[in-house]
Amino acid sequence: MSTLRFADSHTHLDMPEFADDQEQIIEQARVAGVELMINVGISLDNSRQVLATVQERSGLYAAVGIHPHGASTVTEEALAAIADLLERPKVVALGEIGLDFYRLRSPAALQETWFRRFLDLAAERQKPVIIHTREATEATLNILREYRGRLRGGVMHCFSGNYEEARLFLDLGLEISFSGVLTYPNAKILQEAARRLPLDRLLIETDAPYLSPQPRRGRRNEPGYVVFTAQALAELKSLPLETIAQQTWNNTCRLFGLDRRVK
Repeated sequence: MSTLRFADSHTHLDMPEFADDQEQIIEQARVAGVELMINVGISLDNSRQVLATVQERSGLYAAVGIHPHGASTVTEEALAAIADLLERPKVVALGEIGLDFYRLRSPAALQETWFRRFLDLAAERQKPVIIHTREATEATLNILREYRGRLRGGVMHCFSGNYEEARLFLDLGLEISFSGVLTYPNAKILQEAARRLPLDRLLIETDAPYLSPQPRRGRRNEPGYVVFTAQALAELKSLPLETIAQQTWNNTCRLFGLDRRVK
């Protein structure tokens, strides 16, 4: 059992990859010291599953939302259902939401429409947002500027940009979260951003079952592997791992409105 405690600020415990051993994966994460996990929804049905998973488990909390890939499936009824889920106990954020122009599984204009509607909901309910952006940084920034001062914070999940882009998001009141990509040998631009950004605005995540860190490349990612990202961040900042673990824990609790003693 680790003597340090870590927060995985973004994981997907209700994906099919965990269907056969979800409980074991959660326990293995706790053995590794990962005592706080934010279980994130990507569709209405998945958000309902995510919420059910966290209900009776200590240290697990839910975020509910619809991924931009699913923008074509969003209806007024689905939006209302997500709004209802936002009010349930242990739901700490709206997400993941955002824009993804990489594969364009939903038309860009439709993604932008629903991104705004979700941001309206987050502003109304005063819930932090978990934002996905891929090949859509400029559009994401432009929309977020429309909401400056209206949101109760949020995080750019699985950030993959450069320092200058990160600063623009920080200036809009958002946090930056690093995944296992930070550990990849060719992620020099991202590593430079991590080195320069203020630690009190950074989170760490796995995005499990995706994006396994370098020591586990080629395998299914798990919440317990967030420790590898913490180690990479510690090396980049020339700080003890204990400092990274504690500060990213505090940052995660602050963003999601959780007591630092999380149960």
